[in-house]
Amino acid sequence: MTDVTTTGERMLFLHDADVTDQPAAGIRQLSDALGLDLDLPRHPGFGAPLEGEALEWDSVADLAQHHLLRLDGHAEAYDDARHLHLAGAGFGGWIALEMAVRARHRFASLTLVAPYGVKLFGPTDREFADILLLDPAETVELGWADPAACHGLRMPGLPAGLEDREYEEAFAERAALSRFVWKPFLHDPRLRRWLHVLTMPALVVAGSMDRMVTPEHSRALAELIPSARYAEIPGSGHYPYLESPRAFADVVTAFVSEHLKTGEER
Repeated sequence: MTDVTTTGERMLFLHDADVTDQPAAGIRQLSDALGLDLDLPRHPGFGAPLEGEALEWDSVADLAQHHLLRLDGHAEAYDDARHLHLAGAGFGGWIALEMAVRARHRFASLTLVAPYGVKLFGPTDREFADILLLDPAETVELGWADPAACHGLRMPGLPAGLEDREYEEAFAERAALSRFVWKPFLHDPRLRRWLHVLTMPALVVAGSMDRMVTPEHSRALAELIPSARYAEIPGSGHYPYLESPRAFADVVTAFVSEHLKTGEER
């Protein structure tokens, strides 16, 4: 977990499952361009085993509450909601949505990168790739516009040649992911009904070649959030902050910069 700093404007970025580059190139470029203090916490069960009260958690709502309580624990850093920008990608985007509907007044803006969490179409429509059953080759094929360029991911079986300890960590993180997203699969059926409360400025970003969470799904989600706009990164897959970092940083910088504090304080 990164340390929380107490100066400047802040972005809390919640990572996707399997992403090991922290911060990813696109997130680092975004932070540098905006002059933001960047907070990149790990989710319980990712990077360290579940322990204590977290052993009873079994939903993304539990993770959202955990991260909100974490903000309370750093009140000196997060005492002004106008200066805190919330962002999340994939699995982390789902957590960010759950946080935002519970505490919308805490955040100056919301950025979502192809998030899971909200089922939008018919009951039999497959809206998300089955990330728990895909083998690594399938994940790369669906998640990257250019599979040969894949980097920054770790999961059971990828990359080849990891040390035993790293494989054990990958399996433990996959078990934690299964615990939180298995039932109902990759969505919270209650979340859609609360999207209308998201009145902070919001941006939903998708890679045009994403086949894990299709651009059509991300676009439809943006249409349900009253304050949201939609942006698409051409020629990129599910991880545009890894695959197209400059294009990703440019799009999100343009959005967040509209909602930074202004004047002498900046």
